[in-house]
Amino acid sequence: MAQTLSDNSLQAVFLDQIRNRLSDKVSFADVLAELLQVSRDSAYRRIRGETVLSLDEAKKLCERFGVSIDALLSPSVNTSLFHHRALSTNYTLERWLRSVRKNFEHINSFPDKEMIFAARDMPTIQNFRFPELCAFKMFFWLKTVIKDPGYAQQLFSQDAIPVDFVKAANKLWKLYATVPSTEIWSEEAINETLKQIEFYYDCNFFLEKDQSANLCDKLIELLSLIKREASEGQKVNGAEFRLYKNEILIANNTVLARRDNKRIVFINYNTLSLLTTFQESFCDKTEKYLSNLTKNSVLISTSAERERNKFFNNMKKRVTDFKNRLG
Repeated sequence: MAQTLSDNSLQAVFLDQIRNRLSDKVSFADVLAELLQVSRDSAYRRIRGETVLSLDEAKKLCERFGVSIDALLSPSVNTSLFHHRALSTNYTLERWLRSVRKNFEHINSFPDKEMIFAARDMPTIQNFRFPELCAFKMFFWLKTVIKDPGYAQQLFSQDAIPVDFVKAANKLWKLYATVPSTEIWSEEAINETLKQIEFYYDCNFFLEKDQSANLCDKLIELLSLIKREASEGQKVNGAEFRLYKNEILIANNTVLARRDNKRIVFINYNTLSLLTTFQESFCDKTEKYLSNLTKNSVLISTSAERERNKFFNNMKKRVTDFKNRLG
């Protein structure tokens, strides 16, 4: 039978989960003191277990850092706690963009960082490099995914999306570009975007006839940019970029981020919904899964020029054939 944690031990584990979300350069006591509005000495007494956290204090910490006491009451390697964010009419696109920006800013606050991305679909953030693709993605999310009433009767045009949203998304791309990353793609990575374009074409949701063709052209430009970065082994600002080709269809979009000796997992589902966890056993399993996936993939950045050219040429041909089919 599993040993029951004492109150002080439970509090210590709870506070350790919060500490793991912070950079080593940040004073944990100062963070607690500021958030709980207590003195630094009082914060240290809570850290040492000499003072028990009140329910109100625990609630503040849960809300601020996305941790839960529930998971500690029945700890198990087969049970994981996830922080859930789903784009909806209540959880707006603006809030979603702000939340993702905070994630990247948090990862960037660590000197030693890396992201490993198993991409079932091309990472959404790549589209944010082009205003046209960015606006289309956002319009699709608002009109078709969450069915925002404000977009119900609108047809797609780049002007339908506020300029501030597009600028905020481009800033996300710039933050992503500063993080060294390993990405695992299959040639199916562009299928979702092509299906979205085709759906809007068939439903006559484009304001202008040539918009579907223009989006295809921008997608080809984007693939050319990513191919060049893969060839050089680095992103536009110099952050390391390793790209692997995988022949097996990847089940979902999974990201493992490392920050110093800490890890966090993001799982993307239902287009823009995110599950986030720091739970050690789940991070361990995810890291092993991504390691095995990498071993069964072919590195096409910096080396394997023939494989890299074939990979990107096949995707570009898919886009060109799709564009020609739509006419």
